[in-house]
Amino acid sequence: MNISTKRIENNKNFDYELDFIDNLFSLNNFKINIKGHEDINATISKIQETFNLEINARLIDEDDEENVDLSFIFNENIYKTKNLGSSSDSTELKADKSVNFQTTIELKSFYSEEFNEIGLFKAFFPVDLKEIKTFHNEFETVTYSRNGIEYFYDCLRINLNGKQYDVTQIKNEIKGFYIFECLQEQNYEDFSDACFSIQQAIGFINRFMVGGEKFVFDTAKKIHYTNYIRPTIKGMYSPIKTNPYAHLGIDKKIADNFVKVLTRISLDNLSNLVHKIHTESEFSVAILVILEATSIRSLLIIPSSFSVIIEQLSKHLSIVESGLEKPITDNDLQKKIIGDLHKVIDDNKQALSDDSVLKLKRRLNEINKPVNKEHLTNNEKLTRPFEQLSIKLTLHDIAIIEHRNDLLHGNILLKSDENNDEEKINLYMTYVSAKLFTIISKLILKSIGYDGYIYNQAKYLEKQMNIETDEAYFERI
Repeated sequence: MNISTKRIENNKNFDYELDFIDNLFSLNNFKINIKGHEDINATISKIQETFNLEINARLIDEDDEENVDLSFIFNENIYKTKNLGSSSDSTELKADKSVNFQTTIELKSFYSEEFNEIGLFKAFFPVDLKEIKTFHNEFETVTYSRNGIEYFYDCLRINLNGKQYDVTQIKNEIKGFYIFECLQEQNYEDFSDACFSIQQAIGFINRFMVGGEKFVFDTAKKIHYTNYIRPTIKGMYSPIKTNPYAHLGIDKKIADNFVKVLTRISLDNLSNLVHKIHTESEFSVAILVILEATSIRSLLIIPSSFSVIIEQLSKHLSIVESGLEKPITDNDLQKKIIGDLHKVIDDNKQALSDDSVLKLKRRLNEINKPVNKEHLTNNEKLTRPFEQLSIKLTLHDIAIIEHRNDLLHGNILLKSDENNDEEKINLYMTYVSAKLFTIISKLILKSIGYDGYIYNQAKYLEKQMNIETDEAYFERI
């Protein structure tokens, strides 16, 4: 097993930011002033994953909702917003014939007037306590210290385009946070883009991509809040497992063989994955599709989506080659294989006509016909990058990949003569989904330089499928 954690000097202090966020979470009809309209009563409240402004006036016309520029004063600080969610107006006619207008505005974002677009930023993503799980199970980590306590398994360090980023998990009594920090100065837009790439990379490995509300603080601890970019996504599959006893169907004797053998994603591997997501849109799209398709647990969507991903990544990762290539390069081996096949035909010729035997034997002479690398079949194109990355595919893997043809021709349920009732169809689609994810994981992880084990998501289903393969629960790539 590779190193689980690196002990480094890494002191952190999140007290101010956490206190500030706690205060925001407690807001309930807190009185504020609308800049330029200080005579109007207004309040702000925290409602689920957003903030609502209640204003006793009609300040915004429906035609201006997309171009609003609203400022409000809260605790003697000025905050601006240009992104509004839903809004509603109400009118109350009182007994004294006066009219009371009420406007409710959902804030998609707001930021301090003094927020600096260049600096050292910290982004806080609130998550449920149950989602705070050690990074130790999938990743190599770095240590960090906070309030006099050293933590070993809750911080990741990523390098991207010459800058370092830390991702730290923390929790208190009622909620947890994923905290993203840049350790060198940069502009806010670049930081946000880097965070999104890191979110995807971590989400692919541990199947939890944080999103939703984001509280970003600059060097001077001024805030920029957003909640409208992308929600938190919980996927189904994780390619990396380090505890062989925690999985379905693995006998203890088999699990014993993998203790202290299974590997983690190194920080270099993670940085490479983040870089590919950040610079190659094909990787970003593939990982987002994986997470989104599996988050809704739909067997109608997952196999089709995964087939598209394999085709996209195969095209993207395939290295253009030219010339002719013989499948068998050793002439003596070629003669032996052809001779053995002649014998197989002869041994079964009683079940064949003389004409069929002759046609089969003629074809054997073409068995080692050179392949033109510039004119591959569609299925050869799909498997080519696996060959180029030295990823071994079994005949069973190739058969699963070739379900692409069924899906493209409308056989979304992958029906066959053997799979024609609902229970068998669902089981087979579950198996194909798990198998395709394992194959995709090999392609993605091998391309970032990962050298270790991945979890075979489909192996435990073999007993239910009444099939038997030579595949292991954990495969080294």
